[in-house]
Amino acid sequence: MTFAWWHPLAALIPMLPSFWSIWHIWSHEFETPQQRALWLVLVVFLPVLGGIIYIFTGRTKACGKIQR
Repeated sequence: MTFAWWHPLAALIPMLPSFWSIWHIWSHEFETPQQRALWLVLVVFLPVLGGIIYIFTGRTKACGKIQR
């Protein structure tokens, strides 16, 4: 089997929702710290599925951006 340039790309594309979800969870506030921790655990331990679930349901639970 030969190695093609698109192999790493094919492996990274499904992980994009997880990377975006982790960034979104980290940069937004939630009602409780436990809610934020629960979403982080879900996205980290169920990488592709957890990211997709967060995008469709958890994103609306975020209260707003963290003020820096």
